[in-house]
Amino acid sequence: MSQGASHDRSDAPKLAVATITRPGLLVAARIAQEHHADLYVSERYISHIPEDLKPTAKTFDGVIKNLLPELFAAYDGIILIMALGIVVRSIARLAEDKTRDPAVLVGDVQGRFLISVLSGHSGGANRLTEEIARTTGAIPVVTTGTDVTQTVAPDLIAKEMGGILTPHDNLKRVSSAIVDGDPVLFLNLDKVPIPSLEGAKKPNILIADTLPEPLPPLRAGVTITLSTTPPSLGEGVQTLQIVPRCLGVGIGCNRGTSLQEIEDLLSEVMAREGWHHEAIRAFGTIDLKKDEEGILQLAARKGLPLFFFSRSQLEEIQVPNPSGVVKHYVGTPSVAEPSSILALKMSPPPWAGTPVLVVEKVKSKNVTLAIARWFPENFPNSSSNKNGKNHS
Repeated sequence: MSQGASHDRSDAPKLAVATITRPGLLVAARIAQEHHADLYVSERYISHIPEDLKPTAKTFDGVIKNLLPELFAAYDGIILIMALGIVVRSIARLAEDKTRDPAVLVGDVQGRFLISVLSGHSGGANRLTEEIARTTGAIPVVTTGTDVTQTVAPDLIAKEMGGILTPHDNLKRVSSAIVDGDPVLFLNLDKVPIPSLEGAKKPNILIADTLPEPLPPLRAGVTITLSTTPPSLGEGVQTLQIVPRCLGVGIGCNRGTSLQEIEDLLSEVMAREGWHHEAIRAFGTIDLKKDEEGILQLAARKGLPLFFFSRSQLEEIQVPNPSGVVKHYVGTPSVAEPSSILALKMSPPPWAGTPVLVVEKVKSKNVTLAIARWFPENFPNSSSNKNGKNHS
C-alpha cells in the first residue's frame, strides 16, 4: 500500500526565526535551539552565530523585506526578532488571507515580549506565541478578542475537529457576537466530539445537538454538519457552518477513464445525499490503479490523500455487494466499497469513531463509487444505518 496525493501538514509546524541585530541574535538563537527553527541572520553577524547553529544557519543581506517572500513561501511560522514597525511595513504586501498566511510573531531584542502579529488562529500564531514565551521567559502578547476574553472561537473549533469553516467571510461577524457577549448557538448536528465545547462556557454560548424549539433569540450561530442545507437559525442571524471532514470515497474504474466522468458521478452522488464536497476526507482504490490518471487528477485537484490497497487488504473488508465479474478481472470481489472504508481507517478524523459504509456502490459507464462515513462513538444507529442521510 502506498499514498498518492496528500497535502496534510505534519503535526510540527516548520519554523523560521530571523534577526537583523547582534542583540537579537541571542534571542533568535535560543528560539532556534529550543524550537527546532531555522535561523536566519544578517550576514554581518556570521561570526556571532553559536557554534552548534553554524552548520545550519542561513545568512541574508540584513534587509528583512527582501527575505520575507522566501519565508512566507516556505514556513508555517515565522518569528522575527526586531522592531514591530519594521515587520508591519514589510509584511503588508505579503499578507493575503488568514486561511493561507503563515503565523508571524515579533519579539524584541531583549527577549522581554513576544507578539502574535498575523494568523493568530488559522495559522496558529497565538498558540505558537504562548509556547515560545513559556520556554524563553518572554511575556506573550495576544490581542485576538476570543482569546483575550477566554471564550470559544469558531476557527479554532474547525481546526480542532479537522473541519472546514464556511463561508469564511462571516467569521468576523460571528466572532464579534461571541466577544460582545451576545447569544451565539453552536448547533452540533453531527455530534462530533469537540473538547473546547465541553464544560462550563460563557453565558452567551449556547450548545445543542438538535435544533431548539422554540429558537432562542440569537445574534449568531455555528452549525456543525456535513449537510448542504443546515437548518435556519432565524432571520438576520449571522451564521457559519463547520463541515466535518468525515467521508471516504472508494473508486473503481475502467482503464483510461476521464477525470470528468469520475467527477460527474461523484458530484451526482454528493448532491443526491445532500452532502458538502468539503466533507470528503480521503480517496481509496486498488493498487492496480496507481497510474490511473483520472483518479490521480481527482485527488490532486481536491488536495486530498489517495490510498492504494492490495487485493488481500480489500478482501478483508466485508461489503454488501461483492461481484464475481470484478473478482475475475482484478482478483478481488469489490474495490469501491472496501476502499472507502479503508481510506478512512488510513486517514481518520481527529476524534474517536468508526467508518461505516453509507453509500453502496453506484455506477456510471466506466466508474464505480462508494462512500463511507466516520461516525462518532455512540452516534445513534451509526453501526446499523446504511444510508446515513438522516443523521444530520
